[in-house]
Amino acid sequence: MLTEFRQKAQVMLVVVYPKKYLSELKIDIDDVTTKIASGEQPVFNSVEALFEKLEAD
Repeated sequence: MLTEFRQKAQVMLVVVYPKKYLSELKIDIDDVTTKIASGEQPVFNSVEALFEKLEAD
C-alpha cells in the first residue's frame, strides 16, 4: 500500500507561480497589447511575413 502511494505521489506535479511573477506577466501583456493597438508593435500573420520583415531591416 505504501509503495503504491509513493508511486502515485511521484506522478503528481504541482506548479505554483508566485503572485509577483503573475503580476509582472500581466503588466508585460498589457504593455504589448497597448503597443499592438497603437501600431508600435508589429503583428505578423505568418512566419514568412516575419522573416521578410527581418531580412528587409
